[in-house]
Amino acid sequence: MSPRTETADSEEHFLLDGEEVVITPRFEVSCDGGGALGHPVEFITLAKEGQAVCKYCDRRFVHLGHPEAEEVRRRGRPFAALKPSGT
Repeated sequence: MSPRTETADSEEHFLLDGEEVVITPRFEVSCDGGGALGHPVEFITLAKEGQAVCKYCDRRFVHLGHPEAEEVRRRGRPFAALKPSGT
């Protein structure tokens, strides 16, 4: 496996069983739902377990050190997340 750098740009986005899952190197993340019709920004701290869910859109965030991260990579389908315009 290749080494990973822990920057905000190193998030990995997957679809797993119809659910969006983001693998992230951070324990504090934000979610705005993506796209033009997103939702208010929610600032989320991943629990001690290393994962959390956005209360607006149910996007799940999993820390890359969490055991489930490898399962998401193995079973999930990678996809490009929507980026806000101008970024």
